Amino acid sequence: MTVTQNESSRKAELWREYRRAFEEFSEKLRRVQSLTCDLRCDQVALETALLELERARVLYGARRDSLAGQFWPASTRDALAVAPCVFSQPNENRVRVIAELMWERAGRPDGTAENDWYRAEKIIQRAATA
Repeated sequence: MTVTQNESSRKAELWREYRRAFEEFSEKLRRVQSLTCDLRCDQVALETALLELERARVLYGARRDSLAGQFWPASTRDALAVAPCVFSQPNENRVRVIAELMWERAGRPDGTAENDWYRAEKIIQRAATA
């Protein structure tokens, strides 16, 4: 097999991994959307679904970056390989979105902002270390 065939095989595999990750992310997103509409859904089920969604989002971001990296020059790919993935690092916006979702789903109770924020941070941290 020549270098070109190896590269083609690698790119094809990256595309397959990317598509699988996107499909999984989409499935997990639909699950969270379904649970947020279900009045019988308990907090544990929602938090579990949010954790699964975050894990899928991290994987999707990593697969997307790997695929996109194949189109960059080798020197850029090498530099990015040692840089931490942006998608695996918690950020304030992701925490806010998850905390607000949990707060709204709980009926917008007063005095839970700090606890909601902490739980959202934990979900994102656990997803990034999975």
